[in-house]
Amino acid sequence: MRHLVIILLVMAFVSCSSEWKPGDSINNGHDFLANAGISEDSLVLSGNEFNFDNDGEKLPHRILDLATCQALGLDKMMGVDTNYSIVRVWGVQNYPDKGITLLLGQTSYSDTRTCWLATYGKEGMLDFMRLGECGGMNLSYWDDIDEHTRLVGIDSMRMVMPDKFGKPINVSRWVSYNEQHDGADTGTDSTLWFIDNEIPITIGNNGHFTVGKIGTVYSADTTVITPYWRYKRQLELMGWAPLSDTTFCDKVEALLNETRGHITDPTQLQGDFSILAFNRMFCDTERFMQWCCDHPESQLTRGLVKIMSEINPEYLLDVLSKIKNTALQQRSRELFGI
Repeated sequence: MRHLVIILLVMAFVSCSSEWKPGDSINNGHDFLANAGISEDSLVLSGNEFNFDNDGEKLPHRILDLATCQALGLDKMMGVDTNYSIVRVWGVQNYPDKGITLLLGQTSYSDTRTCWLATYGKEGMLDFMRLGECGGMNLSYWDDIDEHTRLVGIDSMRMVMPDKFGKPINVSRWVSYNEQHDGADTGTDSTLWFIDNEIPITIGNNGHFTVGKIGTVYSADTTVITPYWRYKRQLELMGWAPLSDTTFCDKVEALLNETRGHITDPTQLQGDFSILAFNRMFCDTERFMQWCCDHPESQLTRGLVKIMSEINPEYLLDVLSKIKNTALQQRSRELFGI
């Protein structure tokens, strides 16, 4: 797990170095999608249901080259470099009366397969949100019992698109923790626990995503689905918050405070927290650092400073140099002691 976290963090440093704000321009003119090789009627999603088991590999898609990813702003959002990642677009939904276009896609790295939604307007990207592992094995849930037996997390996702603008996109996410044995059929694996989430996502007239009340169902046996697993999944869910969500940091802080005293060792969640914090910091640098500097004694800020102490300071300085507010940039440097 630690090796996977370091890989993801390095990718974030290298590729996600520009600050993003809702409404940032990518290309002038509404034809930027066509210029990027994406036609608005290439894959129509309206009224369809999509299942993403087995990585969504059976769904029709288009693989994007690096220039297209850059034109769409995905290099900022996902740390995209087509030398080590594959970016697919599964569908394009146009809402011409709103001037909004929705893209559904996936970015695959060596060990992770992250699904995402993005909205675009006349001048470029309006909002973006991750949706976590699209389906299949989730390597952050992994424990070797012996050379023939392991515990593995299997992630799945289903998405139902609404029949018209203004109705929620219904996303179902579930993860199960299974015991696997070499040579055994997958049907004979025993499921130790599961977590199901129902996530309604609405697109506003400004193109921003709003996540409604998330429904959650856990396994009944709380002796195996401990608070650690439940908090781990909640951190993942928070990592899927839209970048336009101005309450992101407050929500993370509330969860971190809630975990205290409920799990044996809070540092057990450090890997999941690191991915969450890095993704947000490097794609929404100024707003994220403003909150941390305003709340230096928060769990979020202290956790961020701790994980940053293990990173080459040159990378950190490069990221902080993108902050246009010089006073905030200086406060951020002082926060990290660089």
